[in-house]
Amino acid sequence: MKKVILSISAMLLSVVGFAQANVSNVDQVGFLNGALVAQVGSSNDSDVYQIGLANISIVAQVGDSNETDTNQGGILNISTVTQDGNSNDAYVGQLGLFNVATTAQSGDSNDAVTGQLGAFNSASTIQVGNDNSATTLQFLVGNSSDIYQEGEFNTAGVLQFGFNNSASTTQLGTYNDSSTWQLGFDNSATTMQDGDSNFALTIQLGDSHISTISQAGAGNNAIVYQSN
Repeated sequence: MKKVILSISAMLLSVVGFAQANVSNVDQVGFLNGALVAQVGSSNDSDVYQIGLANISIVAQVGDSNETDTNQGGILNISTVTQDGNSNDAYVGQLGLFNVATTAQSGDSNDAVTGQLGAFNSASTIQVGNDNSATTLQFLVGNSSDIYQEGEFNTAGVLQFGFNNSASTTQLGTYNDSSTWQLGFDNSATTMQDGDSNFALTIQLGDSHISTISQAGAGNNAIVYQSN
């Protein structure tokens, strides 16, 4: 009987230990920085590094083996990452002031990267499904990007260098690929993909260009180049 009790106790301890095997690291240098991390599940990993004044980072992980890396330098940058599922990966890097990044992942094995260098940039990435990948890079001032992916194996990339550029990317289905490059100011690009294996590329150089791509079906290809 004693052996049975000891065996059951060992099993319970191992289960509890496994369930609590989450890791969170928060490093803060400066004044009035704030970090909130919530982890439910096992083997989740969150790293937050803040240097500067009044930066805010919120991380919520539900599931197993999710990873988040948040780096903030400057003043009043805000990052929010929510992960619901397994093996999702999110990276946020913010350097400057008043940048806002939001990442929401629901599913498994999604990957999201957001990099912001400058001021008043806004980036939102929402992934629903599995194995989706999204990258947003913003430089200078007042750029905005919204990426929404629902399905599997979709890939989206947005590069903004300049002032007040806006990009909206929506992908529904599987294996869709979208890239948006904006170098200049006041450019607007919208990409909508609904189906499978569609490809879209938008390049805007200069100012005040407007581009809209809408694809429904499979195997469609669209390239838009605008310059002045």
